[in-house]
Amino acid sequence: MNRRQFTKFSRRLTRVLGEGGITRLGRTTGFTHRLRAVTPHRMAIALLTSLSCYSTKTLADILRVFNALADRSVQYKPFHTQLAKPAFPTFTWQLFEHLLQHLVVRVLAPVPGHARRGFDAILLQDGTSFAVVDALRDTFPGRFTKISPAAVELHATMSLFHDQAIRVHLTPDAAGERQFLPAPGDLRRKLLLADRGYMDVAYCRRVHHAGGSFIVRFQTKINPVVVRALVGGRERPSWGGRTLDTLRARLRGRSGDLLVRWKKTDPPFRLLLLWNRRRKEHLAFVTNLPSEAFTCASVRDLYRLRWQIELLFKEWKSYANLHAFRTANPSIAEGLIWASLAAALLKRFVAHVTELVVRDVDISTRNAAMAFRYKATDLFKAVLQAHRVTHRFRDLVRYLADNAQRAHPNRDRTKGRLATGLRPLRLSVSGAYLLKN
Repeated sequence: MNRRQFTKFSRRLTRVLGEGGITRLGRTTGFTHRLRAVTPHRMAIALLTSLSCYSTKTLADILRVFNALADRSVQYKPFHTQLAKPAFPTFTWQLFEHLLQHLVVRVLAPVPGHARRGFDAILLQDGTSFAVVDALRDTFPGRFTKISPAAVELHATMSLFHDQAIRVHLTPDAAGERQFLPAPGDLRRKLLLADRGYMDVAYCRRVHHAGGSFIVRFQTKINPVVVRALVGGRERPSWGGRTLDTLRARLRGRSGDLLVRWKKTDPPFRLLLLWNRRRKEHLAFVTNLPSEAFTCASVRDLYRLRWQIELLFKEWKSYANLHAFRTANPSIAEGLIWASLAAALLKRFVAHVTELVVRDVDISTRNAAMAFRYKATDLFKAVLQAHRVTHRFRDLVRYLADNAQRAHPNRDRTKGRLATGLRPLRLSVSGAYLLKN
């Protein structure tokens, strides 16, 4: 283990989860005015423990964890009163942002000489939704009113190099998606991958003018004007100036790399129509990546990296209790969602630290999310008592190093995200990032 770098991470974790900072969050958000039995720090640590280490179905489950950790005998009613405060969701949202600011570390980098090295970041944009109790339909209206009258959606921007969400918005499921895309000005020298729900030519135009890059899946019903067409490896000069609709019959069963524009004043973008033999239809992708450096195959492989955000969502729901809690109180429902996200973020941080500081270990964040609970309760107790935090954190890291390794690390280097020119990082004693072999 790299002891020097581990100590730095341990001090960071101790500071971030310390009583002083979380108490300030409680006061500034209006969640706490006077410190009594249910302090902001005890509440935060109890929430993180309950949601990351146990199957939590009810508020009573959280109360039992709170009393066990804090060695208190708080009754259900006063505990519920704290959770029902209007400031509770603001407090847990700020707790999540607090962890997001300090506990996100870089774990991947492009290999030297690879085209991916031209990007400062690769960002994945998507959303995940789930139903909440029907009584919350006025606060969180769902899109499918007959099936799920009440539902929420989490719109997330994930950094591939950090293997972590860096921005999350919580909205009713009925809200639109495009408004949560990153600002075009923030995407300079960055690559954005987004699904069909975020299809917006005007937005792509602004990203392009800001110096950013994008690959966005579009619906196949679009009808831009073709500027240049490459189909089956052959240039099609006669297709120039024609609309896509007039060429669909000729494209059926074949893939094409087209240069298109929607308006005469638009910069031309690449439209990749990739034929899916199984579904017998095209998959359409719009990008501004140059064809000289990025072939159709490399663009397709890059877009497949978007699957990483789906794996993140699965971890949130499967291993951090992100689900519909049995409460009709909107403050409690929203507050517990943010607390679940904070618990999931903390799990990934510990998994990433393990991979960075333990030599020759490749960690699966899914395996780490499952194994976390067996040693994490001791860590949370140490944090609450402000005693032996580094010792308990070391125990947890060592446990994950032994019990959360990837099952097939060599295979993972030839398939999945590492097959696209990325490599995991480790830290040297001096703190410099080094590529793993």
